[in-house]
Amino acid sequence: MTQVTNTGIGGRVAGLDELRGLSILWVMLSHSTALWTWMPFSFAGYGFHGVVLFFAISGYLITKILLEAEKQDDYFSNFYVNRVFRIWPLMLLALAVSAYLWPQMAPMGVFNLLMINNYAYAYGLEPMVRTDVMWSLAIEEQFYLIWPVLAYFYGKRGLAVIATVIIFLGFSFDAGLLPGGQNIISKTTHGNMQYIAMGCLVAVGRDSIRYMIGAWCAFMLFYMSMRGGVGGLVDFRWWWHGISFFLGLLVYLTVYWRPVVIWSPLAEIGKLCYGLYLIHFFISWAILEHFGRGMILQGSAFFLISYLLAFFSYRYFEKPIINSRNYFHASMELKVVLFAGMGLMAMISAIMLIPTMKFMG
Repeated sequence: MTQVTNTGIGGRVAGLDELRGLSILWVMLSHSTALWTWMPFSFAGYGFHGVVLFFAISGYLITKILLEAEKQDDYFSNFYVNRVFRIWPLMLLALAVSAYLWPQMAPMGVFNLLMINNYAYAYGLEPMVRTDVMWSLAIEEQFYLIWPVLAYFYGKRGLAVIATVIIFLGFSFDAGLLPGGQNIISKTTHGNMQYIAMGCLVAVGRDSIRYMIGAWCAFMLFYMSMRGGVGGLVDFRWWWHGISFFLGLLVYLTVYWRPVVIWSPLAEIGKLCYGLYLIHFFISWAILEHFGRGMILQGSAFFLISYLLAFFSYRYFEKPIINSRNYFHASMELKVVLFAGMGLMAMISAIMLIPTMKFMG
């Protein structure tokens, strides 16, 4: 395979936005099954790998940022300021909309504010209405609480080993080879950390493919040893794990070989993927509630309205807030206020867990 340097435009890696576009369209299509009369409801369960692809892309981009910022002043504070300003404003807005429309479930928002809503969801606690998709945000936020620390102290070589171990452990948890609560594994961080780690591994360099294949081989050998040898592979989820590996490989090929997909409309969708992810679940409900199912109109309106709202959200809400983070980068006092505020919110949310559990009980 001929190796081609893929630098993209303005330092961006060409083809990654297209992959993000594919990931969100994959998720949206699976969540629109109730809107199309011709689409079987069983297809709703096939959107998970769209999230897997996004996890892998996110892991690559975040790790690349961390490695480029290695040993710089304010390494940690700048990273977490960026993270807060990118993720939290739209998430809080979505939670506020849900609380306004369905106030009876508003107390469940404390789990989102503590970023443990994925485990609450996994253990059967209903999330705030139409915020189900936020389980993946919690996984990312939990992962990225620790990953910058590892990147800072261990560098590329150390991260390669750590990511390889995480991939092995994550798939082992997911396959039930390690005790982790199989009935809840699909929404937990320890059952999904391998997908982010595949992207993190790609960021350490071209040799990452060897580590990735090594992690998969170790997982396969461990699976056979725990399932009675080669015969145990009969029950191996070949399609499920195979697609996951392929998506990690897809990110690697896009970064170090050449863009697998190049199409500007898809790239534009990819740039709005975060807004689309949080918004589309509200729109699918609204259309189904007011217009029911149909052959074409309902599903088409779902995609169009979701895109328009995500576009306006990014341009007039998210982007201005993101741009304002520069004031925080330049001021230690503002950083202290921001993190103190986040800490206070977490403390209040933790206190509110007591009446919330009573609410559930």
